[in-house]
Amino acid sequence: MDTSQYIQSCNPARFVITCSLLIFSILFALRIDEYIKISYWLVFLPLFIWKMLVVFGACTGVFVWCKSGERNRFIRTPDNDCRALIIYFVIHILILTFELLSCDKLENHLDTRWIICFIPLLLCTVVCFISCLWSLKAQRNFLIQTFIAANGLFFLFFPLRLDYFLTWRYVVVFIPVWISLCIALLFVITKLILAIVHRCSRRLVSTQRDATTVAEAIIYTLIFVPFSIFSILLVDRLDNEDTTQNGKTSYSVISIPLYITLIAWLTFSFGATDSNPWWFGLRRDLCEIILGQCPFVSLYFNNQYKFQTRPSTNDVVIDMTTSTIEKNIEPFNIQQFSLTTTETNNEKNLIAQHQFMSLLEPD
Repeated sequence: MDTSQYIQSCNPARFVITCSLLIFSILFALRIDEYIKISYWLVFLPLFIWKMLVVFGACTGVFVWCKSGERNRFIRTPDNDCRALIIYFVIHILILTFELLSCDKLENHLDTRWIICFIPLLLCTVVCFISCLWSLKAQRNFLIQTFIAANGLFFLFFPLRLDYFLTWRYVVVFIPVWISLCIALLFVITKLILAIVHRCSRRLVSTQRDATTVAEAIIYTLIFVPFSIFSILLVDRLDNEDTTQNGKTSYSVISIPLYITLIAWLTFSFGATDSNPWWFGLRRDLCEIILGQCPFVSLYFNNQYKFQTRPSTNDVVIDMTTSTIEKNIEPFNIQQFSLTTTETNNEKNLIAQHQFMSLLEPD
């Protein structure tokens, strides 16, 4: 395993987003269960930090892009990079507006309808759908935009159900989520099949690609299965919220599969190749700058690790025998060569002596 390759290809944006969601989900579940009694503004603080970093990074990147001339725009396709920054900026501003409205409603117990709080998120769905089309044309990653756009109907049904405009059960409200999970299931099955094919046909692919495909299939499975369990448990709890049942599962327990999903998704931050080099106007990846400024970190991550299965006893005996024979052959060849050289020198000396003696003999 080449650690330098994974560190240099790390996507810092995805890492920050996943960590923020993980911390927020833990705090939010504990706050709803009243295990902790802190302000909702503190609960939403990781999300606010994430949005502030995105806004500042996108604004700085666009400013540096506009300031630098055409001669300095040599990174990949700079026009698409700048457009991607603008799209991400608009999406995160809309999500930030939704978070501010929701946090204010939860903190101050306002009478504002939930559908009003979800209006920025519905607008974000439209923007994400347009972004998916553009990203598909520009051949860029649009996974997050796809997730938001695919759940647009859910973002409409859920606030209507919270405001009691709809009297459906939550299992019906979550139908868009079930459809998304079915599509994700097909994707995971395809990944598993490809991993099995690559594992069985080593002649077609390299060993490194084989290991990468298997690891991706395992991680996608760890993402899909816990998230499906979390969705099922959450729907069951919401449907039984109005009942007087005593043995209700707490939200902290329900969120445990979600934590597993986010931790598994965190691993995809390493080995990603879709980072935008114009964030904060750096013009190159953040990890490359860190490795360049910290030589000891660069020295550590330049190491390579190779994991192999433990050989059997017969393989060990064969390897020891082979190595012993090879070690014995080399001295033997050297000794034989030295003997041959000695014999040749002796023959030359005898011939020289014979000629010398023949010169001394009388005619």
